[in-house]
Amino acid sequence: MARPAAAMAGSSPCLRGWRLLAGVAMVLLAGCSTIEPLIESPANLDGDSAALTAEQAEQKARAAARPLDNAILRAKYRRPAELPDGARASAPVVALGDKLFHSTELSGNRRIACVSCHLPNAAWADRKAKPIADNGRPMARRSQTLYDMAWANAFLWDGRQDSLAGMVSGPIASPDIMGLSLDAMVQRLAFSAEFSADFQRVYPNVGPTPETVSDALAGYMNTLRSPATRFDRWVKGDERALSPAELRGFRLFNGKANCVACHSGWRFTDEGFRDIGLKDTGDRGRGRIKPQIESLAFAFKTPTLRGVAERAPYMHDGSIATLEAVVEHYDRGGVRRPSLSPDMFPLGLGAQEKSDLVSFMRSLSGPATSAQNNADPEATAQ
Repeated sequence: MARPAAAMAGSSPCLRGWRLLAGVAMVLLAGCSTIEPLIESPANLDGDSAALTAEQAEQKARAAARPLDNAILRAKYRRPAELPDGARASAPVVALGDKLFHSTELSGNRRIACVSCHLPNAAWADRKAKPIADNGRPMARRSQTLYDMAWANAFLWDGRQDSLAGMVSGPIASPDIMGLSLDAMVQRLAFSAEFSADFQRVYPNVGPTPETVSDALAGYMNTLRSPATRFDRWVKGDERALSPAELRGFRLFNGKANCVACHSGWRFTDEGFRDIGLKDTGDRGRGRIKPQIESLAFAFKTPTLRGVAERAPYMHDGSIATLEAVVEHYDRGGVRRPSLSPDMFPLGLGAQEKSDLVSFMRSLSGPATSAQNNADPEATAQ
């Protein structure tokens, strides 16, 4: 039986040869018909690096060499105090957007509202692998969090919308989501006792149109900011805000684990699109929008990690149930195929390192108050 690559990394070629000969002798003595299970592949003999492409090896080396100075890291992860220019809406616009967001009037059969798939207690996502559409069938993809959308520049899992207003109108009109044509939406709101007067007050002489509905909803969603957490307290200089395990996880996040290659900045996303090696379910993601670019086949948008512990399951298809399983996926490096991102490669993380990574990611959720148990689990176990 082949041993893990990590166990072989420190043994010499001579020693490996003697072990293989000994294994062959044992097989012959036992009368086994094949010795193939005992013959280790070159990748296993030389460790994970032998199986990497040149680009993956370069990325792995960069990850290991990244500076982990606390002052530099704090500057990179400091969250802004205010919304960006152009994202602030007036109070009446925000109030109308809030009302629309919670109303079933925007769905064809009046079965769902925006809030049905974007729950405030689930980091403005939900806890289903596939939410249920207005037609009663599961949607094609998982709901995304609406945290900090004011800073986003690409929207939806495949990036087919380049504005928040565009992202709003698409799901309303989609027969596979809310199922209400934009013409029918305008007619419904114009004659609605609940909304007609609101639109005339907020958008005088215009009333409900696809543009004013999108503007109101976008104005409201821009206010959905992720809460400050203990991690943000640490960024501001509170050395006691994070536990030793969380701090170790943060350093792994920025170094060996290479998470920061995609989940960078205070929102923990670079807004990019990558194939991270999930199982092929037929959904080509960004590749359907840009079929001429091989690297975008099976590529989906890198999500923010703000509030990540509150919105399992994970990935665009909800196929991974826990943060622990997410780390295991990245540690394995994903399914090998031509479109696989060079940022994906086997990480070789140990059990404690995996636990530390999860601990850090959990610090990106919840209030900024101290954790009740901020002890170091590794130290406690000793």
